[in-house]
Order: sequence, then C-alpha cells, then structure tokens
Amino acid sequence: MQIQPTAAQLKLLEPLISRPRLVPYLAATSTPTAAMELYLWNVRLSAAFGEVIALAEIILRNAMAEQLAAAYGDTWYARADLFDDRTMGGFRTTWRNITMPTDPATGKPAQKTLRAVPAGRIVAESTFGCWVNLLDKGGTRGDGPYKKNVDYDSTLWRKALYKAFPNSGGKRTTVFTTASHVRSLRNRVAHHEPLIGGVPLPGQTDRRGRTRRLTLADAHAEVLRLVEYINKDVATWLGRSSRVHELLRTRP
Repeated sequence: MQIQPTAAQLKLLEPLISRPRLVPYLAATSTPTAAMELYLWNVRLSAAFGEVIALAEIILRNAMAEQLAAAYGDTWYARADLFDDRTMGGFRTTWRNITMPTDPATGKPAQKTLRAVPAGRIVAESTFGCWVNLLDKGGTRGDGPYKKNVDYDSTLWRKALYKAFPNSGGKRTTVFTTASHVRSLRNRVAHHEPLIGGVPLPGQTDRRGRTRRLTLADAHAEVLRLVEYINKDVATWLGRSSRVHELLRTRP
C-alpha cells in the first residue's frame, strides 16, 4: 500500500503531526499542504530504504558470524579476551534481553546458559551498531592498571572477518567506513527523521565546521556497496529491485 491522501485528507492529517516535526518540511516548501506531501514522501522513502537496509543487515551479520564461529568457535561472542569493553557491553545487553521459555517442571523460565541459548539468537538480537563496532579498530578493555588496548585488526579482522567480505579489497577501514554510513542511514530511517537534507554523519565536519552529509543517492549506494563486499550478484539484484531510485526521481 502506498499512502496517497487527497488534499482534504492532508488537512485532516496535518494537526496530528507535531509542529516541530513538520518544521523541516515547511522550510523546504511554500505551503502547509506541500509540506505534508513532502513529509509523506519522506515516509515512503524511509520505507523503501528500510527494505534494502533490512536485507543488508541480515546478510552482514550472518556473514560475519559465520567467519567468527569458524575462527573462534560457536560461542565466540562469550570470548571476553577478544573484545573491548564497548563490544562486550553490547553483547551483555543482548544476553540480558534474551528471554527463556518456561520450564514445564518448575513453571519458571529455563536457566539461561550458553548451551541453552542458540548462537543464532545472539546473532539475531545483537544491534546493528554492535556488528559495526566489530569492524572498528578496537578500543580498550579493563580499567586502571588492568586497562589494555584491543586490536581488532590483528585478531577479528585478519583471523576471521576479512573472509566475510571477499570483494572489499581486504581493508578493514574500507568496510568499516561503509558500514558506519549505513548505520547512520539506518538510525535516521528507524527514528522517522527527515531524509530531505541527506544523511548526517556524526562526528564528521566539513571545512566550515558543518556536519558532513551523504546525499540520498550516495547513501543508497553505500547500502548496496556493503552487500557487494559480501556478494556481488545479490547487490546487483538488490539495486535493480530497490524502490529508492524511483522515489528519489519523484520527490515533490
């Protein structure tokens, strides 16, 4: 279904959308009706981006998990010696949020153990940000005199993750940059933020001190590029099937 309200329906909808949320669209148009039309276009575009991002995310985490399991065992995510504190914090949150089925014998949730929780649940329920962090250079683990630098290049990347991205040229920084851009797009789409001004890149500024932004066409290309690092044929099919191109051409 594609939301295409009449002018009368737009007027009914307008007061139900908060004024602060409409401000960027009002600034980009000449009338409240035009602003609402642009807002709904943004909704449709977010949905189209969501389709390709959803596939890219699943492809990414499955490819990475497969190689990590091959190198470090099925419960690689429990290897505290491999990760920095940020990554371990992400996996701990995933672990806490997993609910266990009720044990018929006791009427209470079954005990949560590494054996009882399938690895697939950890893979599926860890955040996209957690997977992107595994492609970063690594941070620190511990505190005070026990603080230690963790080098993901020499462990996770060279021993496992480079195999997940056979078409990337073999550089961790290349994959991390692309994945970070996709994360910025994903977060914006997931929180129903405006896309009309492009995708802001947190922590990156231009020469004038303004936040760097990806154009929407470039953001779409980054999602496809991330998939291409893993499988070129799937990336080609996804690019041809995506609704993003058409929506970008039909912006109000």
